[in-house]
Amino acid sequence: MLPVQKKYIKSKDGVILYYETYAGENKSPILFLIHGVGGDLEAWQYVRNNLLAKGFSCIAMDIRGHGYSGHPRSFKSYAIENYVQDFIDVLNAEQIDKVILIGHSLGAVTSTHIALNHPERLEKLVLISSSYIPPPYLHLPILKQISTAFIIILSLISPPAMKPWHSTYPAGKHHKDFELYGLIRTIIHNSLRSYLLSSKETLRHELKSKLSFIKLPTLILSGDKDSIFPTKISKFIHAQISGSQFEIIPGGNHVLPLNKIEEVSNSIYRFIK
Repeated sequence: MLPVQKKYIKSKDGVILYYETYAGENKSPILFLIHGVGGDLEAWQYVRNNLLAKGFSCIAMDIRGHGYSGHPRSFKSYAIENYVQDFIDVLNAEQIDKVILIGHSLGAVTSTHIALNHPERLEKLVLISSSYIPPPYLHLPILKQISTAFIIILSLISPPAMKPWHSTYPAGKHHKDFELYGLIRTIIHNSLRSYLLSSKETLRHELKSKLSFIKLPTLILSGDKDSIFPTKISKFIHAQISGSQFEIIPGGNHVLPLNKIEEVSNSIYRFIK
């Protein structure tokens, strides 16, 4: 088996999905990595390489609208249900029954939906910089309505993505919670529409009453400087998921897989072992 294999499949609703498989010394457990809004699978490169060095095999995918995956123009293509189905489609294509699922930001929100709807496909769950509600600055209904309307209008006039790509993601650079450089880079290569419609999925769902149904071994990681999904959100998730483990990473912002590489890698390793 080659150390890295680059693959494409077609999703159930016809979107091309790109993913990569990485062969570690151990064939199982397999770690499945899902990135957040505006990223691509290379956002995991440092954490992934650390875990590969420890012998774990991994799968990482570009979620729809990002990286080398298709950038659909249809609004309904970006429903969270499709992100969930894309994960299942990749597992089925690889003929894998179960994985340890690791998600960051929107990837963590998607992972929560997967855990609720397809727990039989998971061995364990890792949620990094996650949430069960919209960002705190959008909790007021009027702000949420204005934001949603604004997203729809901008999406309608958004041009297509310039080209598929993967970022180099220099470690520790340009990975703040709010950053103009990263935002422009994301919009140019993923299209404004895919960025906005993916972000919109974090505004649409509230999982407060459902978290207690997750019975999987779960690790929750949060940076104490996260201004997008503050630590108190992760604390609540931890309180609702029985038996879950919770770690606060000092000095970590929202982009933990790129700014706190060793801490995230070591926490995942301890949890798996």
